Amino acid sequence: MKKLFIAASLMLATSASFAQTNATDWTATDCSSTSHNLFTDLNAGKIVVMVWVMPCGSCINGAKAAYNAYQSFATSHPGKVVYYLADDMGDESCTDLNTWITSNSVGTLSNMTVFSNSGNVIKESDFGGSGMPHVVVMGGTDHKIYYNKKNSATNDLSGITAAVNSALKTTAVSNIANNISFSASPNPATNTISINYAKAVKSISITALNGQVVKELNMGTGKVNPVINTADLSAGIYTIRLTDAEGKTGLTKFIKE
Repeated sequence: MKKLFIAASLMLATSASFAQTNATDWTATDCSSTSHNLFTDLNAGKIVVMVWVMPCGSCINGAKAAYNAYQSFATSHPGKVVYYLADDMGDESCTDLNTWITSNSVGTLSNMTVFSNSGNVIKESDFGGSGMPHVVVMGGTDHKIYYNKKNSATNDLSGITAAVNSALKTTAVSNIANNISFSASPNPATNTISINYAKAVKSISITALNGQVVKELNMGTGKVNPVINTADLSAGIYTIRLTDAEGKTGLTKFIKE
């Protein structure tokens, strides 16, 4: 019955994206007996790459593309992006899922979280219906969905990677309280940029458009109007996050030529 159901869904929606814009919450226990809550993860700033599988032969490429996209951020954003794989209907054991993942080289088990989805608590229907596989990328305190595709359309390494980058970019800015105002000059900058702020600055981080932190500076007890070396940065637009000696934070952008 399960195979017939999946075959029908493949014929009806071979490459459709679902228009849902926000995730639906769930709480589930993984195959290591650890409980997870989706909104808790998203509110903590994590980007969740979620994959439902049957598992089946047609699930392999999409699940693998999602895993490879997730793994591409392991060094630049350690712990920030997570990969969750779940059985679609909750009727496969953890042993069978792990065997399918390993035998089909979908990814490394130690680098992912697997759910047998017993009781079907991670409902694929809450994210736009059935398709094998089904890949969703989510992030931010608004629980936004950045990618939602099914079936053969999920064999899309570049699309999933771009969705994760978009989520990282958004959460890098939205998760920071913008309590203070400051400026940076010159803007555009070449080799250096000066921070113009009346109080002592305790720390500064610079983030690229893809959400990657490219420079972090700790100034101990604080420094007034610090100068930052930008010569080693590639041309582009960056966000400066400043934290002053009182713990207040603010953001501004600058262009590196």
